[in-house]
Amino acid sequence: MNSGLLRKTLRDQRRQLPSSIQQHHAKQALQHLSDLLSQNPAFQTPQNIALFLAQDGELETDTAIQYLWQQSEHHIYLPVLETQPDWHMGFARYKPDSKMVRNRFDIAEPDVALNEHLNGEQMDWVFMPLVGFDKQGNRMGMGGGYYDRSFAFKLQNSRENQTKLIGWAHSFQQVEQLPKEPWDVPLDGIITEQGFTDFSLHRQ
Repeated sequence: MNSGLLRKTLRDQRRQLPSSIQQHHAKQALQHLSDLLSQNPAFQTPQNIALFLAQDGELETDTAIQYLWQQSEHHIYLPVLETQPDWHMGFARYKPDSKMVRNRFDIAEPDVALNEHLNGEQMDWVFMPLVGFDKQGNRMGMGGGYYDRSFAFKLQNSRENQTKLIGWAHSFQQVEQLPKEPWDVPLDGIITEQGFTDFSLHRQ
């Protein structure tokens, strides 16, 4: 199956998921997120944590964001599109009272001045949307390349860099193997309703 057809098939599966199952998956994923925070020593100090606002059948993130807001020592961010340079993404602080605007894809993002945006290297943890993933940690996104461009630095210094890229998805979005291009940035781990998988343990 070519990438375009696979992307369409997986997106259709997401859209057809009943709301009751979506809610169950979100509840289970939140428990795995809570476990990760309690077990990983990094979360004992304030962290910059990026998430996204789920849509189009993506694994719901609202409860995860609410939970992280309650962990007052951490700072929560959402991706924001920047026209310069090269349509990169920045990250804007997201609070319960944040004013929101719609970007060119009609996705809500915090209305924060450009000089207050942080870049990918300033994030400690990034919980990322995706269309598909495989057991090697390869990720299929929407095709725009925003995350790959924003985290391309991890391809040069993956061992030294501390930014962790964690997929946030339904388990049925896993496929046997995805095609990989030189510019594709792999995931360090993934959270689904079934648990947390650390891909970095098996990566040299």
